Amino acid sequence: MKDIFREATLKGLFASSFGFFREQMRRQYSGLRLAGVWISMFWCVLRHGSSPAEYAQLNFDKKSDRERARYFTMFRFERFIKKANTGDKQLFINKAAFNERFASYLNRDWLDVSKATLEQFTDFIRAHGQVMIKAPDLSCGKGISRYTYDAADDMAALYENSRDMLLEQVVAQHAELAAFNPGSTNVPRLNTMVDSQGQVHVFSAFLRTGAGQAVVDNMGAGGMAAHIDVDTGVVTTPAIDMDRREYIAHPVTGKVFLGFTVPHWEQAKAAVIAAAKEVPGMRYIGWDVAVTDDGVCLIEGNDRADICVRQFVDRRGWYKELTEML
Repeated sequence: MKDIFREATLKGLFASSFGFFREQMRRQYSGLRLAGVWISMFWCVLRHGSSPAEYAQLNFDKKSDRERARYFTMFRFERFIKKANTGDKQLFINKAAFNERFASYLNRDWLDVSKATLEQFTDFIRAHGQVMIKAPDLSCGKGISRYTYDAADDMAALYENSRDMLLEQVVAQHAELAAFNPGSTNVPRLNTMVDSQGQVHVFSAFLRTGAGQAVVDNMGAGGMAAHIDVDTGVVTTPAIDMDRREYIAHPVTGKVFLGFTVPHWEQAKAAVIAAAKEVPGMRYIGWDVAVTDDGVCLIEGNDRADICVRQFVDRRGWYKELTEML
């Protein structure tokens, strides 16, 4: 599900998820069986603290109560995150703050337009030819666009319309990753948890890719994701989208997910482990890592990386393992 905790109260998120649950269940059930699923969903809300959408997304209709207890749900996650992340959350909410704090991990140029002159803004775009324009405080792939320099464009107007934005050099992703979908930067997300002894664990990872002409790879923006084995960097499942459709190969390019090995995997793991140690008060982080021909670079860190999406893609729950690390 979309990571919209910053945009709505838990009550609002719960209410908005009924539509997703209703649509997904109507595809599979009817009559008395559908009524039974509704009863089961309300039981899971009371017993496990799940939202209606989580019930559908995590296939709770096909799981026993014992299996459901192994999963993070919306309310379990809220309790967990309050204990796990007590440090400076602004580093992960604001992209400019993140870029400043983790500058040595970015391996790309960027510009905070709010602090730049028109000349600096124009020079940056001319120098790179193509840039990403990002809203500094939005998530789920929102507020991100790609701009290609054109001498005929009114740069002063573009500058004024971008005063609250960030510019970033477009990452030249590894050819093997670009082959999934050339229109988006297709990045692995590596998820870290710092245990009570201060050791960083890369406990889960998945490969995200956009669909068609999508600039972003976020699942909430029509993308898909496939599980990566943390030890080997090999994709071990088909990709799956938000409607629970599975893909052995990318539907646009035909590039096969299963068995794909992410280049520079050990370097990617080393980067997120080092970055996680920089902010010990923020113990649970999802890191987006772009892979280039020469190595890796951090795109962003997410202090509220959606645990439902992670469990959905991993086909397993993480509640017991992560809470035991607290």
